[in-house]
Amino acid sequence: MKTYRVEEMDGQMVFASHAAKAKTPFEAAEKALGLKVTLRGEATKWVRVVELIDNMPTRLFEYRALGIRG
Repeated sequence: MKTYRVEEMDGQMVFASHAAKAKTPFEAAEKALGLKVTLRGEATKWVRVVELIDNMPTRLFEYRALGIRG
């Protein structure tokens, strides 16, 4: 399992951050939020998932949580 930081975003502002261990960034987002996610598209309320290796960010992934408008 990999370590991820899952950040809930409103525009470019982080309003919540979670740690998650998962096989994929998609799974990490769903695990941290307890909601299904999909690709971000143009959503203003979105989820940024950062893959961490040795506590250093390496790759970013962008999703949106289903059921949350924005």
